[in-house]
Amino acid sequence: MLYRKQLNHYSVVILCMLLLCKTAFFLPADVHADEYDEDYDELELPYVEIKTTTDYFELAEQARDSGKIIMLEISASYCGYCELLEEEIIKPMLRSGDYDDTVLIRKLDIDSYYTIIDFIGDKSTPDEMATAYKIRITPTLLFLDGEGNEAAKRILGVNSLDFFGGYVDEAIDRAIQATR
Repeated sequence: MLYRKQLNHYSVVILCMLLLCKTAFFLPADVHADEYDEDYDELELPYVEIKTTTDYFELAEQARDSGKIIMLEISASYCGYCELLEEEIIKPMLRSGDYDDTVLIRKLDIDSYYTIIDFIGDKSTPDEMATAYKIRITPTLLFLDGEGNEAAKRILGVNSLDFFGGYVDEAIDRAIQATR
């Protein structure tokens, strides 16, 4: 009989502990879930798109007239690293507005089949243009002057994002220096 009373006592204690745990741990998470979703919505970044162009001759003229350099991302639709570079480096650059006065940022998809006008005014394809610049891997960032010539050392691939933004800024600064 004593054993049964002890068992009932322990059952009541365990039941109370379970209710307490549920109240302490599970209910606040449900209550705060709505607040989290609202906070998350406030943190969503504005949509930004990396421009592509079909007329690089006109883009070069625009760069010359405005005194800007061209940062051209050579990418491919199947390239996961290209998407990483765009989301973590290039789109934040566009959102910040810090580069609007010095850089025209564009993208060339090498696996596209549309006709483009290259920097000297000839009809070409994205693949032919990439071949002319001896592009071997994607992503590649080219830093070009208003004639389509490389004004700073290109950046090949993405190995670590930790210092990548600094490398891009350094290349932009060098390209600006070279064009002045």
